[in-house]
Amino acid sequence: MLDQYPQIPEPSMFIKVLFGDNEEALFNPNCRTLLLLEHIKERVGYQPEIDIDLSDENGFIVHLLRSPPLQYASDVLESRRTFILVKVSKNDDGSESVEPMLNNLRANRPNAFERLTSSNYDSRGNAIDTGDKRLNRQKSKKSGKRR
Repeated sequence: MLDQYPQIPEPSMFIKVLFGDNEEALFNPNCRTLLLLEHIKERVGYQPEIDIDLSDENGFIVHLLRSPPLQYASDVLESRRTFILVKVSKNDDGSESVEPMLNNLRANRPNAFERLTSSNYDSRGNAIDTGDKRLNRQKSKKSGKRR
């Protein structure tokens, strides 16, 4: 009897975005990056003028905002992965700061929380060290000093 109904194919290309109070939503990245970002903002209820981006589950920013306007998000995002929504703000000195938009990030994903809350980004997208102990240790090793 089940053979009478057509099988609905499972979407092969999707990403999961985490935000708010442990909310999640699926999105199809097979579109231009700007359209994906606009759709995410619309779906989570953000104003169009707010800049957002995604980070992976380890807290590394994907930089969809800086992608060429006609580039497909599927060229940047690996399908079936989970991403964390972040708000991007420009600082007075031209650098950018990010704010994770997932509540309870510290408890659920401490590595991502530490990385996202301890770094700002310059205008080229490079992380600026603002106190991340791991970065300080790496710099100390290179200079021969121990901390």
